[in-house]
Amino acid sequence: MISQNIQKMIGEAMKAHDAVRLSTLRMLYSAFNYEKIDLKHDLTEEEEMAVIKKEAKQRRDSIEAYKTAGSTDLAEKEAAELAILQEYLPP
Repeated sequence: MISQNIQKMIGEAMKAHDAVRLSTLRMLYSAFNYEKIDLKHDLTEEEEMAVIKKEAKQRRDSIEAYKTAGSTDLAEKEAAELAILQEYLPP
Protein backbone atom coordinates (compact mmCIF):
# COMPACT_ATOMS: atom_id res chain seq x y z
CA MET A 1 0.00 0.00 0.00
CA ILE A 2 1.19 3.47 -0.80
CA SER A 3 0.07 4.90 2.55
CA GLN A 4 2.38 2.53 4.44
CA ASN A 5 5.27 3.63 2.23
CA ILE A 6 4.34 7.28 2.88
CA GLN A 7 4.52 6.66 6.64
CA LYS A 8 8.06 5.32 6.30
CA MET A 9 9.04 8.24 4.09
CA ILE A 10 7.71 10.70 6.69
CA GLY A 11 10.08 9.20 9.24
CA GLU A 12 12.99 9.44 6.82
CA ALA A 13 12.15 13.06 5.98
CA MET A 14 12.05 13.89 9.69
CA LYS A 15 15.49 12.35 10.19
CA ALA A 16 16.87 14.20 7.15
CA HIS A 17 15.33 17.52 8.29
CA ASP A 18 13.75 17.93 4.84
CA ALA A 19 10.93 20.35 5.66
CA VAL A 20 9.35 20.50 2.19
CA ARG A 21 9.26 16.72 1.77
CA LEU A 22 7.98 16.28 5.32
CA SER A 23 5.12 18.74 4.94
CA THR A 24 4.16 17.34 1.53
CA LEU A 25 4.12 13.75 2.75
CA ARG A 26 2.14 14.70 5.85
CA MET A 27 -0.37 16.51 3.65
CA LEU A 28 -0.67 13.45 1.43
CA TYR A 29 -1.08 11.08 4.37
CA SER A 30 -3.77 13.38 5.76
CA ALA A 31 -5.54 13.37 2.38
CA PHE A 32 -5.50 9.56 2.47
CA ASN A 33 -7.08 9.61 5.92
CA TYR A 34 -9.81 12.07 4.86
CA GLU A 35 -10.62 9.91 1.85
CA LYS A 36 -10.68 6.81 4.07
CA ILE A 37 -13.17 8.52 6.38
CA ASP A 38 -15.34 9.64 3.44
CA LEU A 39 -15.44 6.17 1.88
CA LYS A 40 -15.76 4.38 5.24
CA HIS A 41 -13.25 1.66 4.30
CA ASP A 42 -9.52 1.19 3.88
CA LEU A 43 -8.32 2.60 0.58
CA THR A 44 -7.29 0.37 -2.27
CA GLU A 45 -4.13 1.18 -4.18
CA GLU A 46 -6.25 2.61 -7.03
CA GLU A 47 -8.08 4.90 -4.61
CA GLU A 48 -4.77 6.03 -3.11
CA MET A 49 -3.46 6.75 -6.61
CA ALA A 50 -6.60 8.82 -7.29
CA VAL A 51 -5.90 10.88 -4.16
CA ILE A 52 -2.31 11.50 -5.29
CA LYS A 53 -3.52 12.55 -8.75
CA LYS A 54 -6.06 14.92 -7.19
CA GLU A 55 -3.41 16.52 -4.98
CA ALA A 56 -1.02 16.84 -7.94
CA LYS A 57 -3.75 18.55 -9.99
CA GLN A 58 -4.35 20.99 -7.14
CA ARG A 59 -0.64 21.83 -7.13
CA ARG A 60 -0.62 22.40 -10.92
CA ASP A 61 -3.65 24.69 -10.65
CA SER A 62 -2.04 26.60 -7.77
CA ILE A 63 1.19 27.05 -9.72
CA GLU A 64 -0.70 28.62 -12.62
CA ALA A 65 -2.70 30.87 -10.28
CA TYR A 66 0.42 32.04 -8.44
CA LYS A 67 2.30 32.69 -11.67
CA THR A 68 -0.65 34.72 -12.97
CA ALA A 69 -0.71 36.71 -9.74
CA GLY A 70 3.06 37.23 -9.86
CA SER A 71 3.83 35.26 -6.69
CA THR A 72 6.84 33.32 -7.93
CA ASP A 73 7.96 32.28 -4.44
CA LEU A 74 4.63 30.54 -3.77
CA ALA A 75 4.68 29.02 -7.26
CA GLU A 76 8.14 27.57 -6.55
CA LYS A 77 6.92 26.06 -3.27
CA GLU A 78 3.98 24.42 -5.05
CA ALA A 79 6.32 23.16 -7.79
CA ALA A 80 8.55 21.53 -5.16
CA GLU A 81 5.52 19.81 -3.65
CA LEU A 82 4.37 18.69 -7.10
CA ALA A 83 7.79 17.15 -7.78
CA ILE A 84 7.49 15.09 -4.61
CA LEU A 85 3.95 13.97 -5.50
CA GLN A 86 5.05 12.97 -8.98
CA GLU A 87 7.47 10.45 -7.46
CA TYR A 88 4.39 8.38 -6.56
CA LEU A 89 2.64 8.76 -9.91
CA PRO A 90 3.25 6.56 -12.95
CA PRO A 91 5.18 8.28 -15.75
